[in-house]
Amino acid sequence: MGKDELMKSKKTAILLAIFLGYLGIHRFYLGQIGLGILYFCTAGMFLVLPIIDIFVWITGSQESFDNKYNKQRLQREHLNVQKEMLEELKKKN
Repeated sequence: MGKDELMKSKKTAILLAIFLGYLGIHRFYLGQIGLGILYFCTAGMFLVLPIIDIFVWITGSQESFDNKYNKQRLQREHLNVQKEMLEELKKKN
């Protein structure tokens, strides 16, 4: 994954699961290639797994979604903010 990777959108994942869940497209979007292949080969275990995914994402919080699918991106952003703050402190001293 590149340095400029975008945050994964919960809404996009839900829409992909609704319309193309049986193909596992939402799992490929989230970077879960193995699960994407499993969904693709089994038609989402006959549509059961995409329905579960949709339910979990709709009822879950944005924070829990981000912690699972955007954690590395959030950590990188936090680290960059810390570096910027440290540089500002160095300039003041």
